[in-house]
Amino acid sequence: MKRKIEVFLLDLGTLYAKRESIVCRGCPQDQSRIDLPVMAVLVRHRDGILLFDTGCRADAMDGGWPEPMQQAFPLTRSSEQTLEHQLKLCGVSPSQIDTVVLSHLHLDHAGNGKLFPHARLIVPAEDYSTACGLVCEEDPARRGGYIRQDLEELPGKVTQISRDTQLFPGIRLLWLPGHTPGLLGMEITGQEKTLLFPSDAVYTADNYGPPPISPRSPYDKSLLLQSIQRIRQMQEQSGAQVIFSHDIGLWARLPKAPQPLLSDSI
Repeated sequence: MKRKIEVFLLDLGTLYAKRESIVCRGCPQDQSRIDLPVMAVLVRHRDGILLFDTGCRADAMDGGWPEPMQQAFPLTRSSEQTLEHQLKLCGVSPSQIDTVVLSHLHLDHAGNGKLFPHARLIVPAEDYSTACGLVCEEDPARRGGYIRQDLEELPGKVTQISRDTQLFPGIRLLWLPGHTPGLLGMEITGQEKTLLFPSDAVYTADNYGPPPISPRSPYDKSLLLQSIQRIRQMQEQSGAQVIFSHDIGLWARLPKAPQPLLSDSI
């Protein structure tokens, strides 16, 4: 039996970051900044409603993030770019979401967990463990990109994985470590099209290359470059469209909620 699948990109605001920290070309004197879109992916599937990533917490720029993070990654977001509003555009309420997948636990991917208290939560095991340890640091500057309140507000039914995992028919989570100790991407395969969401394994088209270019400070550069290469091999084999996590140029060209990025059968 064919199953209908719809995929929506949710527009959750824009970060503003140093270009050299995103695409490290060995030019520390470059102090220019670039816009980085913040997004989540909503998937309506016969077997459930899935949300991939949850954006930045509502009070990020009002005390929810430590001051150094607010300065390093200032966030702009309108009332129409809240997660609740973006879900509403797609006719979905937070209570209808069965499964939340967090690609990793950084501050622009793991906020708003308190909206989904009864959802099944899937996280990369190694990153979850790292995040839980770092948020206990007294000095917020030593917590990396993790926010203590984000972890405290996550749904309680946590599944930790460290490998590729078939989630639903046509939807596979991909193990792509390097940016963090563990990171989950997502592959969606329809009859007409395949989509690859590598999350922060590939920030932008410039990171993707070829040749691939690492950000300034990944957890493990070697692993990250291997993950980028894996995405490229998958794209070449399937002809998939790769949706980079923070590419403002690509973002401007993509359809966003309530228009689906994909409406297909699997």
